[in-house]
Amino acid sequence: MVNPRDLFRVLGLVVGLLSLAGCASLPSRYVLRQDTPTASPGEAVQSARDYLTHRPNWKIDCSHFVLACYHSGPMNYYLNHLRVVHNLTRDMNTYLTLLKTRRAAAKDIRPGDILIFDKTYDINHDGHIDEKDEMTHTGIVESYDNGLVTYIDADADRHPPRIHRRRFSFFDDRYNEVVAKDPATGRKIRARETFRASFAVH
Repeated sequence: MVNPRDLFRVLGLVVGLLSLAGCASLPSRYVLRQDTPTASPGEAVQSARDYLTHRPNWKIDCSHFVLACYHSGPMNYYLNHLRVVHNLTRDMNTYLTLLKTRRAAAKDIRPGDILIFDKTYDINHDGHIDEKDEMTHTGIVESYDNGLVTYIDADADRHPPRIHRRRFSFFDDRYNEVVAKDPATGRKIRARETFRASFAVH
C-alpha cells in the first residue's frame, strides 16, 4: 500500500519541476486522481516544515507550495478543470469559499489553515499596490497563539531561501513586518494589512 506521505512528496517534486512564475494551474496530465485523500492539517504542517528544513531553496510559488503540502485530489481536480488559466491563489480562495470553511474570526485560526493575502505585490500591473491587488499570496498556518500567526510560505522569486517561516500579529506591532512597498508612493505595506482570510481544510 502506498504511503500518503510519499504521494505528496512525489507531487511536490512534480510541481517543483513544472511551476511557472506566477500562479498557473498544472497541466491536466499531472493532476492527482480526484479520489486521492487530502492530507490532514497536521500532515500538511509537517510537510511544510520538512520542505522548510530540507528544501529551503526550492523554486516554487506560494500556491503550488500549499498544493504540494496538502496533495488534495478534490482540490487539484477543481483547480485543473477550470476553462482558463487563472491566478491559482484566487481559484484556491474560490474553492475553499465554496466549501464554506472560512474562519469567522481570528481567534478561530488553527494549524494547517490556508491563509490568503492581498496586496503583497502589484498583481494587476497598474503601478500601484492597493485594494485592487487581491488574492496575491497564500501560506499554511503553523501555529496560532493569542493573535500571533506563525505560517510557512514560499515564493519562487525570492532570493534563497525561498521557503520561509513568517509571523504577524493581529494585536502586537512588534510582529507586523513590511511585506511590500507601493511602487507609486513608497508606502510600506505590513503583513497585518495584507491578511484576507483563513480557511480550514477538511
